[in-house]
Amino acid sequence: MHPVYRIDTARKLVTLYWNEFPTIARVREVVEEAIADPEFHPGMNFLWDRKPADPNTASIDYLREALYYLQVMAEEIGPHAWAIVTHNPADYGKGRMLEAMSDQGKVTIRAFQSRGDAEEWLRNPVRYDQQVVHFPARSPTLMYPGFA
Repeated sequence: MHPVYRIDTARKLVTLYWNEFPTIARVREVVEEAIADPEFHPGMNFLWDRKPADPNTASIDYLREALYYLQVMAEEIGPHAWAIVTHNPADYGKGRMLEAMSDQGKVTIRAFQSRGDAEEWLRNPVRYDQQVVHFPARSPTLMYPGFA
């Protein structure tokens, strides 16, 4: 079994769990290993999660390079989705930036604050549309109950 990725063929899901925040080169290496795995099939979605204690060192250049890689990969394996599990507000903001940057591409990206919400969304991934309420609804009172 690979130390970073796991493939669940029944759920059509590749789960990536990072113990430390990866470089783009490491992301490419692991994702390409997952795609080359005989259990992988085009159309599988990806779940990105990481150890919460490790800092997220992603800069805007990192996000742009990651998005470019995901878009190129979508040309190779077809349209698919990425759910990014975040563990603090800064990570969530970076995830939302990726989500916004990928708006017109073949890869759909969404950021989530819980793994359960991410897994639920991956059952039927749809792009965020502020006019349509999808699970989970992006309501400030739901995300931050202290503001209600």
